[in-house]
Amino acid sequence: MKAKFLGHGLDTKNKFNVGKQLAVSFASPKYDTFNGFVAFAAISGVRLLAPYIKKAQENYKQIRFFIGVDNRGTSKEALEQLINENIETYIYHDTREYITYHPKLFIFEGEKHTRIIMGSSNLTSSGIKNNIEASIQLDFFTKTDNQGKKVLGEIKEYFEDLLNLSSTKLRLLDSKLLKELESQNLLFNQSKRGDKITEPKSIDGSKENDQDESIEVSEFDLDSGIEQKHLKSKIRERHFTAYDYERFEILLERYVIYKRDVNPSGIVSKHPETDEERELFRWYQKMNALYNKNELPQDIEDRLKSVDFPFAGVGRLRKRLIKWDKDFEKLVDYKNKVNPNSNFTHVPQFTDKLNPYYKLGTWCAYQKQRRKGNPNYPPPWTQHEEDKMNSINFVWEPSHAGGRSSDDEWTDNLVTLEKYYSKKVNYKTVPSQKTRVGHWVNDQMTFKVRQERENRTDLISPIRIEMLGDLLARNGIEWEWEKQKHREGIEKKLNSWRKIQEIDKIGKNNYLTDKEKKEIKKMRDDVAQLRSQSKRWNNDKNRWKYEILDKAGFPYDKP
Repeated sequence: MKAKFLGHGLDTKNKFNVGKQLAVSFASPKYDTFNGFVAFAAISGVRLLAPYIKKAQENYKQIRFFIGVDNRGTSKEALEQLINENIETYIYHDTREYITYHPKLFIFEGEKHTRIIMGSSNLTSSGIKNNIEASIQLDFFTKTDNQGKKVLGEIKEYFEDLLNLSSTKLRLLDSKLLKELESQNLLFNQSKRGDKITEPKSIDGSKENDQDESIEVSEFDLDSGIEQKHLKSKIRERHFTAYDYERFEILLERYVIYKRDVNPSGIVSKHPETDEERELFRWYQKMNALYNKNELPQDIEDRLKSVDFPFAGVGRLRKRLIKWDKDFEKLVDYKNKVNPNSNFTHVPQFTDKLNPYYKLGTWCAYQKQRRKGNPNYPPPWTQHEEDKMNSINFVWEPSHAGGRSSDDEWTDNLVTLEKYYSKKVNYKTVPSQKTRVGHWVNDQMTFKVRQERENRTDLISPIRIEMLGDLLARNGIEWEWEKQKHREGIEKKLNSWRKIQEIDKIGKNNYLTDKEKKEIKKMRDDVAQLRSQSKRWNNDKNRWKYEILDKAGFPYDKP
């Protein structure tokens, strides 16, 4: 935001003048909306600005004045001129005693630029050129200047009822309203002496009559106002000096400590608090500036690159690389958990969205496409990313992995199992052991049971137990699958036994349909089969099944 003092009356040579600034602002293509709030208007002020307002009407979307008529401070002739010039004007009048509408505020708004002029000047010749007046002009960029937006927002909030035309004290100026105001004695009449227009010396709304001595309104040059400009300060020439060489190692060491302890991204804060922080920030900026101009000595550039200096600064590229580095750390964490002993890093693209590493697998697949130069997978691959992935021997193409550990195939089998369970028909089943993935699942189950039975930790890792166990559990499978099948078979036969007991109890056998008779026969067969099977369970492998029968109260021949 730029602020300018606008004053006239004490120094007629002051180039920053309210009248001139209003004229140049109406003529400027930077603005397309105007709102003016003034307590009083005289024909002299309207006539001075009318040519500029008329020209602005060709390009502006809106030009509005909000003018007061309190204490007969506005002239009939001024309002007639506004009507004749077709300038949209609203009259504000508060009938409460001792309340005077008294603002002097002019707002010019455009898509990129905004100008606010506020002070003591009314829309009168005296106000914009003769009186001793004082105003402030604020210029700022419409969309990017937060301080300017805040000020403008506060102004608009204060004048909200006027700007949205909802105030009951506001009326649109037309010939009918003009006559009404005149009949209520709210306006004063301006007189002419020859070709000269006169107006009272003081029309600040405080006089009791029109007996003030009048002054003549002379011609006034409005064409020398200053248009809104935002001049950028000259960029200082930067060179790598002997002093820079002298201080380089000291500042580099300080930078490495800052990166380690304060901001791992390497970006130095632009809000330093101490002298040392300010020096480090200036050094950081200069290294970036010289690098961008290709004027950084090669030995200095190499030293900075050795500590991963962020030459892209806080720009979009650097922010993206910071995000990429965080995702890369997730990849390293995955390798350390899933297969820490492998010399290679391989992450498949998991198909099960509930898999905890689904997003990581998708991310890795995306990086592969970027590295291939696929235009549908932006942004372009960078050397920084290439070096990082190579540092952990990331497997770009599993078929070309050469000496890759066979353990890396574990997650490939997990993906295959995910695809198997993606078909609803496979719920609560496991793939046949005749298939590769079925054989693999059986091995993992055996490892898990054996590891627990023998109190070992070397057969299957906790993270693999978690990943595979979660997938199996969500598809109705327990680690001891064979035991689960036997238990569920026993429970199914016990359910048949309970139903037979209920049927025998109520004596429904004489009233059964053929279909019901078939169902009951099948249930009785289940019960007979269960009794027969129980006779063969008296061994270490199957003795646990008796506990299920005992808990249900099923009668069987105990060994």
